[in-house]
Formats: sequence, C-alpha cells, structure tokens
Amino acid sequence: MGCTRWIPKLSREEMERRRLEAGEDLLAGMSQADVARKYGVNPSSVSKWKKILNEEGLEGLKARKAPGGKAKLSPEQQVELVEILIEGAKSQGYPNDLWTRKRVAKVIEKRYNVVYNFNYVADLLHRLGFSPQKPKRAASERNEEARKGWINEEWEEIKKNE
Repeated sequence: MGCTRWIPKLSREEMERRRLEAGEDLLAGMSQADVARKYGVNPSSVSKWKKILNEEGLEGLKARKAPGGKAKLSPEQQVELVEILIEGAKSQGYPNDLWTRKRVAKVIEKRYNVVYNFNYVADLLHRLGFSPQKPKRAASERNEEARKGWINEEWEEIKKNE
C-alpha cells in the first residue's frame, strides 16, 4: 500500500502568504517545478500563479473576498421575516409558537415565493441573529409524564404536519 501524506488545510491568510512568497520566488527566477516542490503544491497551481503574476503582478496573488451566493431575500424581506418570527408561529396559523426550520421555510415560500431547503434555514436564521433554544435545566415543578406525552403525541404530530 502507498503512503498517503496528510496535509492540514491552510487558512485564507496562509494561502495568500504562500502565493505571495511563491510569486517572489518566480520573479527571482526560480523554476515553476522548483516552486511547486518548495511549497508542496501541484505544478498546475504554480502555472496559474505565474500567469496571474505576469498579468497583474504580486497584487494579483492577494486574496480576494470570497464571493458567496447572492441572498435570496432582500434586506427589506429579511427585516420583515425577523418581525414575523418575533410575532410567533401562531401568527402564521400554526397551532403553537414553536418555530422549526420547516415552518420557517414554508413561511418564506408562501410569503416571498422563495424556496429554501429547510436544512439551510438554520444558516439564514443564524445570520438574522436567531439561535436554537433549549432549556438549560428542567424546572423543579416539571411534570415528567405530561412532558413525555407531549413529546410522543403533539411533537410527533407537529413534525408530521410540516
């Protein structure tokens, strides 16, 4: 069996530093193959860096802001969604004020005609300043039988109807 070399991922800053140092080596006359060996990168990466270096100079090897996708909801829609969420799920016709990712996704689709996979709703909610909430400890007056009954009956029904 061959030996696999484990290489840790570099941060964006470390990758930028590596590109700039490699660019300086290329400007100093080091061959692309030697640069690839020195920095432990694929020769095709060095070839790409060399092309950028020739066209834009060292400035072209600096990190750029990661573009990311365009937001599906406008800033105004996001503000309105926050208001809807704060009003509670009952205000949107749900039988209780419990927000789930599926419920939020349905409200967004119904209200804005924008489809969000419920798995990505958590990211949206986090960007809007929301976080999942769970009680840290049980109340001393908690009725364990009633809680189990609610989880087994009502919660299961809520999940089914989403």
